[in-house]
Amino acid sequence: MPTIVAVKAGTCTAAGCGGRILKGEYVEYSAATGTRHLECAGAEQGRRPNLKAGQCRCGASVALREGSLQLKETSRGRRFRKQWLVLCSRCCGAQ
Repeated sequence: MPTIVAVKAGTCTAAGCGGRILKGEYVEYSAATGTRHLECAGAEQGRRPNLKAGQCRCGASVALREGSLQLKETSRGRRFRKQWLVLCSRCCGAQ
């Protein structure tokens, strides 16, 4: 994962951390895992927070800041697509 300087404050996505990331702090970042403290870079993946309301794959409506997100990457020929899937608390607990 590349090391970048955080442009805005946020939360560490590593499992067991969830600590605050401050603006200007050096962090590890990737689209699939989100921002993490440098010392949390090798930690297991935690839940990525859901910042938009949406619909889960099971059909349940998921409110803002509930459930979690999962990155789905697909490719067809030369085209590459990333899509964020919203998971309700029941579905993300089953994984």
